[in-house]
Amino acid sequence: MHKSQRLQDLLPLLACPECQEPGGLSIETVSAQQAEEWQTVLREQARPEQQIICGSCHRAYPVTIDGIPVLWSHMLEQTFDHLEEDVNGVNPSEQDVKAANIQVYDQISDAYDSEGVHADEVTRSRLVSAFVEATNTRQGTHLDVGCGAGNVLQFFSDVLEGPKIGMDVSLTGLRAVRRKGFHAVLGDAEKLPFPNSSLGLVTASSVLHHLFLPDRLMQQAHRTLSTGGVFLTDFDPNARAAEWGWLALQLYALRRPVYHLLSLGRRRVFHGTEQVQVWNAVAEFHNKPGEGFDIGNLRSALVRAGFELHRVFPHNCHDSSVSSGSFVQPSPRHLLVQALSGRNPFHRDNSDTLLTASVKPVSVHNDEISPSGRRQVQELFAESHSGLQESSKPHQPQGGRIIRAA
Repeated sequence: MHKSQRLQDLLPLLACPECQEPGGLSIETVSAQQAEEWQTVLREQARPEQQIICGSCHRAYPVTIDGIPVLWSHMLEQTFDHLEEDVNGVNPSEQDVKAANIQVYDQISDAYDSEGVHADEVTRSRLVSAFVEATNTRQGTHLDVGCGAGNVLQFFSDVLEGPKIGMDVSLTGLRAVRRKGFHAVLGDAEKLPFPNSSLGLVTASSVLHHLFLPDRLMQQAHRTLSTGGVFLTDFDPNARAAEWGWLALQLYALRRPVYHLLSLGRRRVFHGTEQVQVWNAVAEFHNKPGEGFDIGNLRSALVRAGFELHRVFPHNCHDSSVSSGSFVQPSPRHLLVQALSGRNPFHRDNSDTLLTASVKPVSVHNDEISPSGRRQVQELFAESHSGLQESSKPHQPQGGRIIRAA
């Protein structure tokens, strides 16, 4: 499909990320001066020839020469504009986190695609099974936030009928998405450029821990989903498993050579230079020893965003479904870390990562939930084994800070 036709097909599905007014976008020719400025900011080899204009707030957005709309928020635009500045690796700001993600994934998106990271059949089966358990709907627009090279979009190609859109901050990854035949949009996960109640499925695999405030994505997913729409997340760190013991922390201090041995060199691009290591540490903002996502807090954040929750599922990478069970098969790295931390690495509660599957209800929950409503939510969330029951008080890590998506 020609790039101009593809953009025309995509435009009705989009909205200005700032004013969020639907149907008010138009495509116009961009001036030479503006095109040169955008080319520099986006670090592109060619100048944009087109721009998208919001008819409501009159904000202009660039379209890359190959037809990818750049619907950045004010914050994301400022981040691109200052991308050459050093990232604060000690006390990173929101802009630092966004910048680090752009820098890292512009460099590794192609490697992720060629190495098939998170593109395996087990991952596909787990996500699809969570979706079909949550809804009987098989039609709707699918948005994959933090899409990388488009693996999750491919997972649902034969499951959900309708437009499929990949959104990321990396143009490198988005071009891989386009090559696979999907729509691609550069945008901010914390300010989605889509109209209210317009999407059927929002997926975010290995995304929440990359965001400065993950609850913003939950709220944006709820806003953009239609009634009965599904929000799926996966591959976000389990706070319980992130409580590393002293021996495990010593291993972490030696992580570069040990990671290389345990992974047999996979993802070696993360450890290429000292600068890339700083970027990656900041990009993985909530994925460090002593941090991660507490299951109860994660549930509460999703409820506050307005969702009914069907599942929060601790798992390791070998779990191909979301069926209940007390035991899991850990990876060699996870087995070693949990054993050194004095925990059973085969118990599901100690799994290294979390999947969530949430549904937008007909009547949404507001900011305040009554005690009776909270009891109903807890009953709804109750799983068949006690490790997934919502606790009356949040799980307290031994060190570091709790990541409260609130």
